[in-house]
Amino acid sequence: MSTLKETVVVQTPFAQAADLIERFFIASSPADAVLTLRLTVPGAGLGVGGFALAHDVVVSFRRSEGRNQTIVFEIHWESADGGLYPTCDCTLTVAEDETYESCRLILEGKYTPPGWVAGAVFDAVLGSRIADATAKELLERMRSFLLAGYEETELAKRLKVEEVLHGRASARPQARTVS
Repeated sequence: MSTLKETVVVQTPFAQAADLIERFFIASSPADAVLTLRLTVPGAGLGVGGFALAHDVVVSFRRSEGRNQTIVFEIHWESADGGLYPTCDCTLTVAEDETYESCRLILEGKYTPPGWVAGAVFDAVLGSRIADATAKELLERMRSFLLAGYEETELAKRLKVEEVLHGRASARPQARTVS
C-alpha cells in the first residue's frame, strides 16, 4: 500500500468550502446515480508537456466533522471500468487558513497499486509520481471550482444589496419644494 499527501490553499472562505466541495463531486459526475470523476495526470506525472493520462473512477464520499474545527470527506475511488488502476481510500480535509477569505484543502490517503509485486515495482519507479500528479491536478480543479463558486456567491450578494438599495431609493417620497 502506498501513500499520498497534497495540500493547496484556496481563496474561498472555510465557511463556504465544504458545501462547494460537495457540489464539485456532484457537478463532475454524469447525470446518472453513480458519482464518476475523471482523474487526469498532466504530463503523465513525468513533466511531459502536451500529454496527459486520464481515467474515470467511481467515487463515494462521506462528509463529517473533523478534529480542530475541520470538515473531513472520507473518499473512496476505484476504476470505473476495471483494468490495472489503483483503488484509493483517502480523506480530504477542509481546514481554516490564516484569513477569513481562504481555506486549506488537504488530500491524504492510501492507494493499492494493482498487480501485486509488479505493481509495487511500477509504483516505486513511476506510479507514485503519477499518483502525486493526479492528487495535485485534482486539488487544482477543486481550487478552481471553489473559487468560481465563491465569486458567484459574492456577486449574487452584491447584486441583491444593489437591488435592495435601488428599491429603497425609488420608494422614497419625493421632497417638496416650497416657494
